[in-house]
Amino acid sequence: MDKRTKKITEVLLFIYLILFPFGQLPSFTAKISEASIRAHPADIVALVIAAVFLTKKFAKPNIWRHFKNLLYGLGFSLIFSLTIFEPQQLLIGFLYLLRLIGYSFFFLAIWNYLKRVAARKILFGSLIAVSLFSSLFGLLQYFVYPDVRALVEWGWDDHLYRLVGTFLDPSFTSIFLVFGFLGAFAAYIRTRKKYFLPLLAVILISITLTYSRAGYLALFAGLTTLLFINKKLKRILSILALFLFILAAVPNWGSEGVRLLRTRSIFARLTSYSEAIALTSKSPVFGIVYNNLCIAKEKFLGNPANYDSHSCSGVESGLLLLLATSGIVGLFMFVYLILKLGAGVGRDLYGTTFIASGAALLVHSLFVNSLFYPWVMGWMGILLAISLKEKNLRK
Repeated sequence: MDKRTKKITEVLLFIYLILFPFGQLPSFTAKISEASIRAHPADIVALVIAAVFLTKKFAKPNIWRHFKNLLYGLGFSLIFSLTIFEPQQLLIGFLYLLRLIGYSFFFLAIWNYLKRVAARKILFGSLIAVSLFSSLFGLLQYFVYPDVRALVEWGWDDHLYRLVGTFLDPSFTSIFLVFGFLGAFAAYIRTRKKYFLPLLAVILISITLTYSRAGYLALFAGLTTLLFINKKLKRILSILALFLFILAAVPNWGSEGVRLLRTRSIFARLTSYSEAIALTSKSPVFGIVYNNLCIAKEKFLGNPANYDSHSCSGVESGLLLLLATSGIVGLFMFVYLILKLGAGVGRDLYGTTFIASGAALLVHSLFVNSLFYPWVMGWMGILLAISLKEKNLRK
């Protein structure tokens, strides 16, 4: 990557990080045929970074070939699905696949950009700052505008007295708070700098106020992994006790959503899981095209395609979404990629944070379609670029 491309990448990356904590707020809807596609400025910046990067020669880490294999598998699924759908019905799935390809090259661009240790440190700190700002925006919403039920008119869920943040959903907001908490906690373990403590407290309180059980489980999974790697697993009990104390202290009245024993969302997830399994049975080997779920639900399950609904193209499980849309082949390639990523990152501050965040994300994605959420792909792409071992360098 030449100096000019690095400078452009640096500026665009700075813009991306500024846009990140604003989440869904600056997003807009574009009409493509009969479908409504929600476009995000952060997405656009990430894809521009990838496009600028592809105009120049670049190096590739060894792990890149496993990314390519997954993308090839998803591309073959797209071609194979022509035996199931009409070409015009595959447009939405193709656009989702194009975004996934774009974020893969976004990671590669950041990896090429980060050749200096100082740049890695700055970018890691920037990710924690992004999580902190997401937390502060969420707290502002919680205390100033706790009733967001009016957002139902725009396809969002009705939430009352929950921290939904700028991502307009407590579950998705919770995973970014968990990522930030894990990064800050990993830094505190390594440095013992006291200024991390108030930051950790703010983010932890924010996670609690999401009342997202998926977020809670993700936090526990990530912390357990982080403490295990650092050989400090005994501390998980004290951290868990602190979290339970905060949970008991915050209000648990005002809506169904703040009741941790609520069952409505459980039944909704079970329905979503059963739909994913039913769709998988239609094409178990190669799937029905990455994120082509909306039209597939209409064709095979009789559910009207409503592109204005944010749940139409999703399944309440990232792994089941991958299985339904790319089949057994795609799921196998993804699991293999995950194993290679775990072996490819270092065991320093950045690598342990990546592994802990990955564990948190995998647990979170069992209950929420967060695995391929664009901001999640951006966050994990940056963190992976920071974390990869230098010996993986390959021209």
